[in-house]
Amino acid sequence: MRHVLRLLLATLFVSGTAFGGPAERLNLNRGDAIAGVSGITFDGRFFTVPGRDPIPRDEVKSIEFLREKESGETDAMTGGEGLSAAARAALPGAKRMIQAFPGIAGVMLVDDGRFVYRKDGAHVYRYHFAGLVLKEEKKEWAQVGAGFEEGRSRVRILYGRAIAPDGSVTVLTPAMIKTSSPSEEMMFFNPNRKILTGVIPGVEIGSIVEYGYEYEEYNPEDPRLFNPGFFFQSTEPMILSRLAVEMPKDIPLHYAARHFSDPKKAEPSIEEKDDVRIYTWQIENMPPIAEEPMMPPEPDIVPMVECSVFKDHQEVFDLLRRLQEARMKPTPAIEEKVREIVQHASTDEEKLARIYHWVQENTRYISIKGSLGAGFSGHTAQETFENRYGDCTDKSILFCTMLKTIGIEAYPIIVMTNDAGAAVTEIPTLSGNHCISEVCLAGRCFYLDTTAQTYRYPYFRADDHGIAAVNAIRGDIRTIPVPPPEDNRRVSRLDIVLSANGDAAVKTRNDYNGTVEAGIRSFWKNAREDERKPMMMEYVNAISPGAVLRDFTLTPLDDLLVPLVMTIDYTLPGHAIRVKDLLYLRMPTLERDFPEAALEKRRYPIQYMTTEERVLEITLSMPTGFHVRWMPPPIDLSSPYLDYHAKYEEQTDRVILRESFRRLERIVPPADYPAYRDALRQIAAFGKQEIFLSAKD
Repeated sequence: MRHVLRLLLATLFVSGTAFGGPAERLNLNRGDAIAGVSGITFDGRFFTVPGRDPIPRDEVKSIEFLREKESGETDAMTGGEGLSAAARAALPGAKRMIQAFPGIAGVMLVDDGRFVYRKDGAHVYRYHFAGLVLKEEKKEWAQVGAGFEEGRSRVRILYGRAIAPDGSVTVLTPAMIKTSSPSEEMMFFNPNRKILTGVIPGVEIGSIVEYGYEYEEYNPEDPRLFNPGFFFQSTEPMILSRLAVEMPKDIPLHYAARHFSDPKKAEPSIEEKDDVRIYTWQIENMPPIAEEPMMPPEPDIVPMVECSVFKDHQEVFDLLRRLQEARMKPTPAIEEKVREIVQHASTDEEKLARIYHWVQENTRYISIKGSLGAGFSGHTAQETFENRYGDCTDKSILFCTMLKTIGIEAYPIIVMTNDAGAAVTEIPTLSGNHCISEVCLAGRCFYLDTTAQTYRYPYFRADDHGIAAVNAIRGDIRTIPVPPPEDNRRVSRLDIVLSANGDAAVKTRNDYNGTVEAGIRSFWKNAREDERKPMMMEYVNAISPGAVLRDFTLTPLDDLLVPLVMTIDYTLPGHAIRVKDLLYLRMPTLERDFPEAALEKRRYPIQYMTTEERVLEITLSMPTGFHVRWMPPPIDLSSPYLDYHAKYEEQTDRVILRESFRRLERIVPPADYPAYRDALRQIAAFGKQEIFLSAKD
């Protein structure tokens, strides 16, 4: 019976297969796993491990039943038959990683990329991968694929194979490889873009997957568009991660290396053969990324290298400037539309706002690209104006051209959004994933982004804040300032009338600006009108079960000249608890949640997109004859990262709560995390406290 029960538990609880211990492992919700044991039993309530006290079921995350081979390896790992030499050499390291990091989904045995640059600017990239699959999710490693552009590049899958746990080998045959057009959404379209794909058969948990492919750009649009890049860490451990770049000796290679714990590893080994020079970076036995709430994007934390063959930044600026200026030509049709847009505006600031909103709302985001010119500098302003669609570059080109017609200085700006890692500016390279605009007016320069349709002037997307801005026309790189908290503000005013039976009638007015306004506006614009009231009913019921929505209003969502205001009128039956002559309650909407403060320690910084300010003022009218028995004491917190102040005040027949929260910085480094964590926890604790009212003196 015990044997049958153990098999049943294996079916119910196994979360993956590992190969590090002799037989069985119990993964706990807290604390280290219990590994290297055999004979675990379960009676329906407790797990029994030989030599230990019974462990309650709720404390167990999963139980793993391991293949009982020497050192715990599968046949796929025993000798590595069918594997490359590099993959075979990585197997001992894989066993160590499995033991060091219980529960991992897989081990990347080989992560090896090689770029070869030819004198004519054509280049080849060859990639070799091998990985040990330990959980269902890593069966995705069986999928091999790479994109290419017809007439410019091609891809070949060189080989693909899987070694099953029993040692049998399956291979990816030519008949299994397909060429297709990617299923691009309507907002992204390149008619020449293709993808070569194949799925290696026979992959199961315990298999080793290995493949190689080659990408060749045989007809580069510009020979300088060679930007090798590589990351040396992932969410799964890596045994061997290597980048090699092979260059003609007479062509210099610029490179930037970031986040290497060993500075020596950041410098490549350099080997010369005949007329080529080979730069190689290599890291071994990299642990997995330990994910944390609100951590920076991977490019900002993992070891990485990016390379370029541009001579200097000026050469990059010259290339982009030529492309951009050729497309920023006002036409009679554009000039006529600008006159129409600004006809009722009296100042340059008003004209700028109206043009900003017009481009936001009247140019759909659709990307159709097929060349360097279209990719980095957009289509002509006239084309985008006529089509009424374009991507970020197209919209910026049109916006700057329209401003040019009324004498306002504006430039397209290449950026890397702050959710994609910091742009590489140490070397001359085309590093960017987005295009916005810089406007210079009345002695100051500032930034706007026409891609988002719900940002009211002068606000712009939060992922543009605090990043490098490449102005090719002017020929410089600046940093976009992070706006102050008051430019991303939510002001909530609640008037609450409390009855002696505990019922509460609430009237709320919310005023917004910045990113929070854009988010709220976008949310309600995307909701059908007949869905809005039920959605708001759901919201007020989350404040207190049984809440009843009386009324709900929004200022016009489609008018970006009008600041967004929301009003909500609702009742909360039984919100306050009555106990004899006492009433106690928590103030509605005061509770705060800070998932970024959940950990005791952090390895990585906390990274927000931008700053924030929240202002809350609650006026609670007490029932006749009641007064305050107890209310939480004031709280005042100040640091380089936040300011928080909250205070209750009793007046004749009411209680006033004033709360102000200001997050002052985007990034909180690990060294300052403990104090920041404690401050957030104090704020969260304050919001959970109740106030007590009494009908007696």
